[in-house]
Amino acid sequence: MPTELTVRDHASLFALMVVARPVTNRELRELAGLEITAAVRQRVNQDAERIVTRKRGAVNTHQLTSAGRTWCESALVAGRPDGAKFPAGVLYAVLDNVGQYLARSGTKFGEFFQPDVEDWIRAVYTELTARRKPGSWVRLSALRPWLEDLPRRAVDAELDRMIEQNDVQLMGELNRRTLSDEDRRAAVDIGGEPRHLLRIGPA
Repeated sequence: MPTELTVRDHASLFALMVVARPVTNRELRELAGLEITAAVRQRVNQDAERIVTRKRGAVNTHQLTSAGRTWCESALVAGRPDGAKFPAGVLYAVLDNVGQYLARSGTKFGEFFQPDVEDWIRAVYTELTARRKPGSWVRLSALRPWLEDLPRRAVDAELDRMIEQNDVQLMGELNRRTLSDEDRRAAVDIGGEPRHLLRIGPA
């Protein structure tokens, strides 16, 4: 018989629901004050794989599967579980209202919970520079694999938009002989110029 999910398990699934993209424990701690532990994964995946964990460089990313999204969609209108007290009870009350709104408006689950592309890019940049000097340049060829769930045109459009912000810079590699084929494929064309490097932070 499957182990009953705990309030912590519910919160972990709901956190991944809100982010709606692969996320590391570092980011989950900052966003929601929790992390996806091995024990949480074991319980929520016991009767169906609801969370998929993948290795990205030196870290793991966690993401809801289709079964996880189905569970969240049902849980939104399931009401407060027996025994859930403050502050968890408030969370369930809020989620129930969200679920009722989606049902009344005919809004699909996947239309309401969508990833913020800029937040995703910034989060990946943070992971790639975690052990480096703040404001380090990152090759787009290192960034793009983390964003493979997004259409390339969506990533390019967001990068083009982000360079209007004071803390974002995109630059072409000055020494083109150092570029690999992967670097060239990953470049974003802005104003007719290929940009290979991204920096986020004070100039």
